[in-house]
Amino acid sequence: MHHRHRIVSVAVLLATDLLSLFFAVMLSHGVRLWLDRFPYFSDYDGQWIRFLFSGLLFGLLLLIFYSLGLYTRRNDFWEETRKIFQGLFYLFVFIAAIVFLTKSSELYSRAMIVLMLFNAAWLLPLGRVIAKKMLFDMGVWRKSALIIGQKEQVEYLKNQLRLNRYLGYVPTLDADKEGIVFIATRGMPVEELEGLIAKYKKRFSDVVVIPYLHHLSFANAEIIDLRIGQISMINIQNQLFRTKNIVMKKVAEITAVLAIFPFFILLYALIALWIKMGSRGPVLFRQKRLGKEGKIFECYKFRTMHTDNQHLLDDYLKKHPEEREYYRLYHKYRSDPRITRAGKWLRKFSLDELPQIFNIIKGEMSLIGPRPYMVEERMKLDEAAETILHVHPGITGFWQIKGRNNLTFAERVELDVWYIQNWSLWLDFIIFIKTFEVLMTRRGAQ
Repeated sequence: MHHRHRIVSVAVLLATDLLSLFFAVMLSHGVRLWLDRFPYFSDYDGQWIRFLFSGLLFGLLLLIFYSLGLYTRRNDFWEETRKIFQGLFYLFVFIAAIVFLTKSSELYSRAMIVLMLFNAAWLLPLGRVIAKKMLFDMGVWRKSALIIGQKEQVEYLKNQLRLNRYLGYVPTLDADKEGIVFIATRGMPVEELEGLIAKYKKRFSDVVVIPYLHHLSFANAEIIDLRIGQISMINIQNQLFRTKNIVMKKVAEITAVLAIFPFFILLYALIALWIKMGSRGPVLFRQKRLGKEGKIFECYKFRTMHTDNQHLLDDYLKKHPEEREYYRLYHKYRSDPRITRAGKWLRKFSLDELPQIFNIIKGEMSLIGPRPYMVEERMKLDEAAETILHVHPGITGFWQIKGRNNLTFAERVELDVWYIQNWSLWLDFIIFIKTFEVLMTRRGAQ
């Protein structure tokens, strides 16, 4: 039964990828015909079939996907999307090489090739989301998962698997032989762990060990295997302490800022007008914040509060003394009376942070990173200050997509440290994309 499910799942995913690629070609063909009205794009002959390379294009990409495990392994959406991008990059290199070696560049529209790869980059992940949801609802894309370990960690993992249907794992009390076993190792003695691994390896082909070092990601770790000595070592580094990663992040962010800057100027003008029409005072609000190496800088924001507002807060706290305890935990008030009508909307969608692009241009901030802490919060950072203040603060960051105002101060600090230790360019991309999702759904906003 499960063997048949695997065959059906692979067949559906293959068909979905083929259909997504076909749609990518046809959509690109339509856009390319539209572009033909402009003089620069006047070299397209409309022969879209040529771009299928007689089926070689599709076949090669599916072979690349197979080698990346896209039909044999279960990954979450973001890891699978990364592999799809990786496969498309390999395909682009192949197409460029073929066009160059055959000296046929005049036969192929470069704009068509770029459009085709761009459209495939979003149609392929979208197609897989739809296909896997359909297969899961049909009961095909499901694999029983037995989770063993400390109760708290087990419940957390069960909840994560239930939320992530893309993986297709279904927590159960006793997985069948085609299922998978997760061993959560936090608080587990070594002897017990070794015994469990030996026991379940006899029954299951997949036994996953979850490290108790929850604050570390092993995605970028270097595994050093001394085969003769039967020793495996894991080299873990603070990723944003490495010069190569710092330079790579800087180049990527400068490119992104230059791309969005024209849109920012237009939006800035509209918001500035809205603020001036709604309340008296300046458009921008400047506040001293902690920057890299603990240097204090002026962080720019759109003004979201009334000027001369202290009396409003004092009156509010007299009526709601419980807010003092809430502020101690979250460093925010649930219903701040000082906030203007425009300010409520700007904060809800985090648009008040937009002027910090000027801080990026001045070299004081990054696009993505730990949020800039207030000067008086330095002592509360405790030992985490050494790590957090080693990098530039960012306009958005890891804890913004993990809960925003629903997180305590201590949880925010922990997430910022995790981000710095486990940074990757792909993680920045995920944070950038998910920031828009959080803003649109207003999850965790106040």
